[in-house]
Amino acid sequence: MSNGLTDVFFNVLVLSGSALAQSVEQKQLIVWLAEHDQSRVGRGTVGFDLCDMPWDPATFAEDKGFLIQAISAAKERLGWEKLDYQPNEDILFPCLDLFAELLSGMDASKIQPEALKEWLAAAEPDDPVLCGFPRCSKHQILLTVFGCHICNDQGVGRFGRAAGVRHPAL
Repeated sequence: MSNGLTDVFFNVLVLSGSALAQSVEQKQLIVWLAEHDQSRVGRGTVGFDLCDMPWDPATFAEDKGFLIQAISAAKERLGWEKLDYQPNEDILFPCLDLFAELLSGMDASKIQPEALKEWLAAAEPDDPVLCGFPRCSKHQILLTVFGCHICNDQGVGRFGRAAGVRHPAL
């Protein structure tokens, strides 16, 4: 995927996933995806392997189903009204379909249980993933250590610790 398509891919997944996430594990997965913010960590550096995601072995099947549901909701344009652009569905939807297909083929034997423990252990005490999963007041998405993925993408304040400015909800 191009860098621009990658931004759109994560934006729509974070929007739909934030709207649908109920459990701690589901919220953790969306925050982890949202941390793949090219505006904060660099263009072209946010690729990942499904087995590296912070899966909880105890809830893997439910969480995999949740992510597939979030993909479907993204294709139904859940939350897109919060974007300042209209995603190109002809380019985006095949990528979402491929992600759903890859997830569908994933089984618990392929996950790395230590990935969740390592990710949480690396979090600072005030990291949103450890602080009750605050949300952006404007976009209602789950915040990351970098702030709001959508605010960052739109260039609104570039919230986050890396910029030395805290998101108002943190």
